[in-house]
Amino acid sequence: MNECLPVAAKIYVAGHRGLVGGALVRALRAAGYRNLVLRRHDELDLTRQAAVESFFARERPQYVFLAVARVGGIDANKSQPADFIRDNLLIQDHVINAAHRHGVQKLLFLGSSCIYPRLAPQPIREEALLSGPLEPTNEWYAVAKIAGIKLCQALRMQYGFNAICAMPTNLYEAGDNFDLQSSHVLPALIRKFHEAKQAHASTVVVWGSGTPCYVSPNRGQI
Repeated sequence: MNECLPVAAKIYVAGHRGLVGGALVRALRAAGYRNLVLRRHDELDLTRQAAVESFFARERPQYVFLAVARVGGIDANKSQPADFIRDNLLIQDHVINAAHRHGVQKLLFLGSSCIYPRLAPQPIREEALLSGPLEPTNEWYAVAKIAGIKLCQALRMQYGFNAICAMPTNLYEAGDNFDLQSSHVLPALIRKFHEAKQAHASTVVVWGSGTPCYVSPNRGQI
């Protein structure tokens, strides 16, 4: 978060069982942080405002890493657009506003590279945000993430709340989702090639148009 957190700081990592959240917890523990506040979904449903308010009032974390979201690949985004925009908007609004109201010293909100326009000039610059149409295969998720970024900016502008945003890209590791129907492109490809190797298969079927990712919306179908 741009500075060294006090080792005794009370830190809430939202999404600690996910890919990014799990990596954050491992990094924090390796650095000596032990006062971590972690909750599973069945312990704290972040889409329920009353539950989130009660949690922050009770636990009073000093720092928050907001690394939780409803995520998925192209197929999941296309088949569940309402779930993706609704759940992510609710999670973000509840956690960010509760963090502000309950005196969190600093919050890190993790967005996504999909917030940028589909045909943004490469390499993408921050100024490209909201300058053109989004990639239609994940626009519902992208709109929610943009709203979270703007909420952080608005709270900083109006109240001086110390909220920052980061856009991680192309993340994958052992804790990723490798389901062929709901995963992102890279973990799906990794699984396909791994299973092909295990089966001594001579071919691997990969869907897509074959055109560069910035031209075709079919870039990630597996």
